[in-house]
Amino acid sequence: MPAALAPESALETQVLSTFDVVAGLLGGIGLFLIGMHMLTEGLKLAAGRALEGLLERGTATRPRGLAAGVLMTGLVQSSTAVTVASIGFVNTGLLSLQNALWVVFGSNLGTTMNAWLVAALGFGFRIDAFALPFVGVGATLMLAGRTLRARALGQALAGFGLLFLGIDALKDTFAGFGSAIDFHDFLAPGIAGWLTLVAIGTLMTVLMQASGAVIAIVITAAQGGLISVEAACAIVIGTNIGTTSTAILSAIGATSSARRLAAAHVIFNLVTGAVALAILPLLIGLLDLLRNWLETPATPAVMVAMFHTVFNLLGVLLMVPLATPMLKVLSGRFRGREEALAHPRHLDDNSLAIPDLALHALRMELGRTQGFATTALDASARRPQDEATIERETSALETLAPAIADYTRRLSGASLPPTLVEALARCLRALQYQENAAAALREARTLGAALGRAESPELASAASAFVEATAALARAADASREDFNTGAVELRLQEAEARYQALKEALLLSGAHARLDIRSMQDWLRLASLQRRAAEQVAKAARMIAVLEGVAPAQAARLDGDHGDAIANHGG
Repeated sequence: MPAALAPESALETQVLSTFDVVAGLLGGIGLFLIGMHMLTEGLKLAAGRALEGLLERGTATRPRGLAAGVLMTGLVQSSTAVTVASIGFVNTGLLSLQNALWVVFGSNLGTTMNAWLVAALGFGFRIDAFALPFVGVGATLMLAGRTLRARALGQALAGFGLLFLGIDALKDTFAGFGSAIDFHDFLAPGIAGWLTLVAIGTLMTVLMQASGAVIAIVITAAQGGLISVEAACAIVIGTNIGTTSTAILSAIGATSSARRLAAAHVIFNLVTGAVALAILPLLIGLLDLLRNWLETPATPAVMVAMFHTVFNLLGVLLMVPLATPMLKVLSGRFRGREEALAHPRHLDDNSLAIPDLALHALRMELGRTQGFATTALDASARRPQDEATIERETSALETLAPAIADYTRRLSGASLPPTLVEALARCLRALQYQENAAAALREARTLGAALGRAESPELASAASAFVEATAALARAADASREDFNTGAVELRLQEAEARYQALKEALLLSGAHARLDIRSMQDWLRLASLQRRAAEQVAKAARMIAVLEGVAPAQAARLDGDHGDAIANHGG
């Protein structure tokens, strides 16, 4: 009877051992993820808007952007959070693509701090004695803190402690069965085996959405003897590739620049991973020499952490010469509707060899930008203003303007007859008037959104008459209209000026009789003045285009110094 029960007892022991392993693995990962989440969210709450300020003001140069990315990632312990935040800032226009690029590169370097925390603090002493006080103090602050910042700091401290308790659980789990399993038994030899390990790291990161947790698992597995240092390093390469999944998801539906930043993040990680995998044995050898030179303890955990840092640093160094051409290539991809509008349609470099043909191309392109300006002016004259149209049209104009100016500059470098030189000067003046109108309309859009509608009937009537006259001017100044002529533009401009004066008088009377507070009166005057300036600049551009197209005598262009400038100089 005892003999018959022996196999069952052995089976029961194996089941319990497997349960212990699975429970320890899941519990360790869970504690690590909860701790990482609490640490990240707590630090973001405690820091407040300082995180946004660092991204907005601290990325003017490549080194500053790189340092900001490293510092931000070290602070919140999440390269994904910094990358997604950078994409969000680019999406809203608070951060340029070029500056955000180096923030993202820095975030990849900053995420290596997590590996060093695990390697340096996770082994060699009693982790629970180190982590439990953080959990206790943090929980006390979370529950008893009087301010939001104090409670957030408590959350971060408690998360820091839980993170290391998770590492402790993983370490004990891997130490219990690591010596009994040879991980390489399940892998193909050679490059196929390395690629399998990279794929494992990528898949784990995509599923867990936390490269730090995967790296903690890898380091503890290597330290427990479950996998070799080389295998752990290959999986770490995969974790870097896996972090791109969140960036790709966050770029769906975003602006063109935001999608380009996500693509740059993917390229960085793929290129870095490919190079690191190709020279993996060499890197391991160099790290061993570096470890001996620094007299660092020969632990697998430290070796993996060193590799993680070195190969991300290698990636940053690779990007120094590659970043500019990569941006150039990406600038031709992911074009949105706004950029499609802003792409030159008529400015062909081959036309530069024939000045008359090049001048015709300039006239055609200026007709397009005039359409952007008049459409934006018409959108500004609506109540409420069509803010989306104003933004789209003025952005297209401002993006296209440098290309027109550069084309004009290159054409002017040729030997031209005096008539063409004068025509080029008119092209540049027309473009300048359009840009001035766009700048005024952008400012009017912001101010108009804050003011809303006029409350008193008198003001509402005067404002309505002014914007109707402005809209009529916008339609008359559209150079694509078949009946486009400077006479109609001048007539509509005079009507808009008369309506402006009537609105100005109504505003001053409302302020004098206390029907409108002084601050509001000044804001309304400023709004009307901006719209009036935009109308005047659009009209001046229309005169220039009319002369260029031969539908008005050259003398019309000299009216700029008379009626138009007089209006601009009167102020609000």
